[in-house]
Amino acid sequence: MQSPLSDAQVDQKWSDLAESDDLNWDLGAISNRQEAIAFLLTFENKLCVYSAYVSKLYSSYNIVVPKNSDSGRITVLPDPHAFHDTFSNIPQDAVEATGVYLYPGEAVGESGLYIKIPSKGFGSSKELPFSEGFSALIQEYRSAGECFLPVLQNGDLREYENAMPSLHLHRIRLDKLKGVASDLTLNSIKNIVADNLIALYKSHQS
Repeated sequence: MQSPLSDAQVDQKWSDLAESDDLNWDLGAISNRQEAIAFLLTFENKLCVYSAYVSKLYSSYNIVVPKNSDSGRITVLPDPHAFHDTFSNIPQDAVEATGVYLYPGEAVGESGLYIKIPSKGFGSSKELPFSEGFSALIQEYRSAGECFLPVLQNGDLREYENAMPSLHLHRIRLDKLKGVASDLTLNSIKNIVADNLIALYKSHQS
């Protein structure tokens, strides 16, 4: 007869189940799923993924696509051996929506990667080539004394104009992690996200 599970083991099983569900991304609202998946794959391991259910941030993962890419679901599979690339105890209030979107330039009659930056106040949002817009965005946050550390979470893969795929960006707020995470962890998160972002920037320079 199998021994009953301890409370800790039961909690872990529920946690694993919740994590699994949170890392299964439903593409049901996207009409051109193959194009959306192809777009997302270009950012694999270049943007960290956050799971709100288990309060973890993953910088090393694989995007698993079913053989039938029209099934309407993909899975973000964290690397189980990348202990140093997984950050635990990241509260949900430390991850906020930015209103910033990445999408193919074809959506606006251009080429390459484009970025949409929301306006402050009553102005119109900016739609710029990624390298130009990214530089402006970094400067905007820096002027406010903040860091722009973008991450993805379930629901950020969306559809833009003309059924083009897009990625909405969330960001990590390091100020919300002070007192929750050690300085070493804060620096590690900042360095990993920044290094990935610099690599992404260089790969899309005009």
